[in-house]
Amino acid sequence: MSVDMQDSESRIPMPDFTAAERSYIIAVAADDSHDNGVYRTLSGAAYFLPSVAIGCYGLWDGSFKMLGIGFLTLIVSLAWGFYTEWRGSHHERTGRAIAAKLRQAMENRSVAD
Repeated sequence: MSVDMQDSESRIPMPDFTAAERSYIIAVAADDSHDNGVYRTLSGAAYFLPSVAIGCYGLWDGSFKMLGIGFLTLIVSLAWGFYTEWRGSHHERTGRAIAAKLRQAMENRSVAD
């Protein structure tokens, strides 16, 4: 390690991450999947297209029973979507805490440089 690296490391401390934040960093760094818009659209369609298909069949057949089943499956899919967003909010809060600590470290580094 060069003298410059030792000097800069002694001036700017690494942020103190909690155990949850460290495990989040490791999990995100190890994840090589590409969560792009197409993937999210197709995965969302997997939940909603069956409900729409059942509802369309109910309209075509004139069956209020099938139309009701399609509507019910749509409501269940929406409820499941809200639940998964609520469940994933912990990861979002952890990610924001990490970003805040890194931003603070970068601001401190800019001032020190």
